[in-house]
Amino acid sequence: MDAIGAARLIRIVLGAGAAVFFVSALALLLLPGTFASWLGLEGTASVDWVLRMLGAALVGLSGQMWLVRRADDAGARGGAAVMIVAGGIMTILTLTVPGDWTLLRWAYLIFGVSFVIAYGALIALSVRASRL
Repeated sequence: MDAIGAARLIRIVLGAGAAVFFVSALALLLLPGTFASWLGLEGTASVDWVLRMLGAALVGLSGQMWLVRRADDAGARGGAAVMIVAGGIMTILTLTVPGDWTLLRWAYLIFGVSFVIAYGALIALSVRASRL
């Protein structure tokens, strides 16, 4: 795979990640109590507030991901690097959610690990191909 192909795939992954984050953000903002129960959390006013704040942050992050996918190759790689950090932290936090393991929690864990691996592999391919 050449550097252009890897960068193109990074842009696709950024777009897909933006969509997942945006849908999650809407659910967190509009249905925090339901989302809490889907994650195996006990819904309280404090939990609802925190989930709404997370939803607000995900709106911004999904918007940035959507916009950065139109950047040049270096910008797209940079956006992917940021998502390795942000997505990696969220994936680690998914492992530590107090409460029972639910289908949604497993789905977020699988999405998180998959996206982090995809970003890492595509950055490595892009950088390697650009050096050839």
